[in-house]
Amino acid sequence: MQDYYIVDDGKTQLLKFKKLEEFKDKVELAFSLKTYNNGFKYEIKDDVHEDVRLTKFNNISKSLNIDKRKIILPKQEHTDNIRIIKEKDIIVSKINCTQKDNKDNLDNIDSNLVTNLFYQLRDVDGLITNVKGAILATTFSDCTPLFFYDPIMNVIGNIHSGWVGTTKKIGQKAVDILVNQMDCNPKNILCFIGPHIRKDHFLVNDDVKNIFENTFLDICKKYNIIEETNLINEKGKQYRIDTTLINKIMIEERGILEKNIFDCNLCTVCNKDMFHSRRAEGIDYEVNTGIMYLK
Repeated sequence: MQDYYIVDDGKTQLLKFKKLEEFKDKVELAFSLKTYNNGFKYEIKDDVHEDVRLTKFNNISKSLNIDKRKIILPKQEHTDNIRIIKEKDIIVSKINCTQKDNKDNLDNIDSNLVTNLFYQLRDVDGLITNVKGAILATTFSDCTPLFFYDPIMNVIGNIHSGWVGTTKKIGQKAVDILVNQMDCNPKNILCFIGPHIRKDHFLVNDDVKNIFENTFLDICKKYNIIEETNLINEKGKQYRIDTTLINKIMIEERGILEKNIFDCNLCTVCNKDMFHSRRAEGIDYEVNTGIMYLK
């Protein structure tokens, strides 16, 4: 039985997890699909790209009925840096609005989604908060989305874990912060794993394979994490790596119960008609977004 369902309002399609229906009055988690041409360029190179991204965030904001001015969207750089978002962080800053005119009329400025944190959150790949109204957003294109929720302490985490972040153990570090700084009991924490590239399509060469072997020596010995293939590219022999299983094992090592891990089991490459995928789309790839917030 699948752990997710998809909602469609005619302008956006959003993936949601069934388990969170139990807490629908307290928390929201939605992951965007590429349907209706919804996607975001990772690099904003000019005003045209910015305007397109604003329009697409407008669509998602309307679908979720949220204030786009409170969206906190960091500049992800495949780090293991995680920021705890506090009440003061969600104050809308007029200074950082990018609209060229009419800056004082906040209600009419589409670029209000650029909060006072947008330009400050450089090199951040994870957000954690217990503040209602702080809308945590991260973007993905094949990387692993890890979403955490503790229904007892009412704390959420939105984590971007690419293969680099996985080797830096950002998922474990998120659980450590939830436990040590947010007073969560790991046995109460729920983890939701969004669409990402799966083992069948995550092909790497010796350089990346060696990083995983050295980082996860015991895990690789115990589980079928790395699979040798007969495939060869311009760099040489290729291997398949199961980053999904690595992330599950790592957070279980931190005390999260296996029964509390909900994986949508969707591959972005296999389902390139549904989700943006860097491997499938190439250099002009776009990204999906995961939005999570407390009500």
